[in-house]
Amino acid sequence: MKNRFLTISIVILFISFFALLNWDSFSAPFERDEGEYAYSAWLLRTGGTPYQDSFLQKPPMIIYTYLAGQIVSPFAVWPPRAIAAIFTFLTSILVGLIALKEWGKTAGIFSAFLFLPMTCFPPLTPFAANTEKFMILPMVALLALFVYYKNSQKLWPYIASGLLGTLAIFYKPICLPVILFIVIFYLLKLYRSSVPNNFRILIKPILLVSATAFITAIVLLIPFLKVWPNFFQEVFTFNFFYASTFNNPLGNLIGYLSKFLHYWWILLFLPLGLFFEKPKNILYYFALFLISLLTVFSSPIGHYYLILMPFLALLGGALFNSFLELFPNQKKILIASIALPVILLIMLAPFQGQFSLSPEKLSEWIYGTVNPFGESREVASHLAEITDSNDLVFVAGSEPQIYYYARRKSDTRFVITYPLNITTPYREGYQRELVAELEKNPPKAIVISQRTLSGLWNEGSPKIFINYFNDLVSKNYHTIGGYVWDDGEHGHWQEPINTEEIPNASLLLLEKIAKRFKIISSLPLKFLCPRKSLSLY
Repeated sequence: MKNRFLTISIVILFISFFALLNWDSFSAPFERDEGEYAYSAWLLRTGGTPYQDSFLQKPPMIIYTYLAGQIVSPFAVWPPRAIAAIFTFLTSILVGLIALKEWGKTAGIFSAFLFLPMTCFPPLTPFAANTEKFMILPMVALLALFVYYKNSQKLWPYIASGLLGTLAIFYKPICLPVILFIVIFYLLKLYRSSVPNNFRILIKPILLVSATAFITAIVLLIPFLKVWPNFFQEVFTFNFFYASTFNNPLGNLIGYLSKFLHYWWILLFLPLGLFFEKPKNILYYFALFLISLLTVFSSPIGHYYLILMPFLALLGGALFNSFLELFPNQKKILIASIALPVILLIMLAPFQGQFSLSPEKLSEWIYGTVNPFGESREVASHLAEITDSNDLVFVAGSEPQIYYYARRKSDTRFVITYPLNITTPYREGYQRELVAELEKNPPKAIVISQRTLSGLWNEGSPKIFINYFNDLVSKNYHTIGGYVWDDGEHGHWQEPINTEEIPNASLLLLEKIAKRFKIISSLPLKFLCPRKSLSLY
């Protein structure tokens, strides 16, 4: 009875802790990546084709996931967030089960609890339903599969591993090195377990993993086979050049490691456990951590680092379990029940203010007002008012959530303008393509983002598009209104908007006019004015 009560209490505490960390994030405004995924899923749902009708750098699993959310509620922001939360919860359970199998119950509980604040670390912009949050579940499920069935002679685990590995990669390919390491490691263990060592024992497992992975990939790609050239360019070749543009990779790594050490300094005491007992397979999990770190270390983007957290939590559970060897058996439960809450409180104390924020304020706290996320829905409602459902529109910037909120389609696949400016061999061609599309089908309305983080134009970028765009809007469009910021914290929709207010607007709404007259020359360049704000983005 006592053990049952303890188990129920731990489960209730775990669920409550998870709810506390996530409750105010479900209905927060979409950020631009979420808007990109939501718009692409909406396109697929309404007869369009992502990769052809929207520029998308991710494989299609994220489209299918957002599509599932839209089936639940077509234009709400909470369904993909809820799915992401379920994925995170299930991943935490798997992390706990892996640690339980490897090092015992205490390590399992510690790792599961530790994983939650690690995946909610604010500098990693963790509350968005981004690809990493979905990718981690099948990746960790693959790891758990081999931990629990490493000595099994059955073949179904290898079929499942091909499926899980492919699903993870089709959320985000950065996990490929981790997936390969897990599979190859256990194939080698299978080989070494055979007496005498015989490579023939590996033939069926390798064929099963490969065949399942291939079939799964083909099934996932079926809706996009007709746009294969676009898919390959956007997901693979463009991303390759995009990753090579990350400046100061060592500085990015040091920057994020310094954040971890600053806020999670309490975890530095855990390696002391190595002086009392070396956890089994600790080098294996350390290798997984290092491999995942090597896949993302050059990135300046916080949510990339979420791939590290399952392995960091597992290492934490192993080392904590070894640390408990310092104490007599009868005191281990008491010490663990005190140490775990203290560690979690120390990790969360610097961010305690987040738990009382509204969803809108949580978004501003994470991303600041230098990103026009909170006001996008309101501006989109005005965009919908001045256009019909069949009208094509254009968002000048990288704010595709506006298309989704307004339920309006873009007249170009470039629903983000980053590809026009990132230094790749494609950017001049992309600019010419966009100019040709705008020339052929002038949009009924245009939303201009004046935030520099929207990437409408960067210093040093070719001016093929921006020069054309300046001329287009000055001769053919007039300004309806804009979202004006009174200060760094408060803003409002202003219609009509006068010339003096335009520099303080984050988003401007323009409508096509029949008569040609000059509105504002060089509008995007002149009024792209960044705002100072405390942003973790």
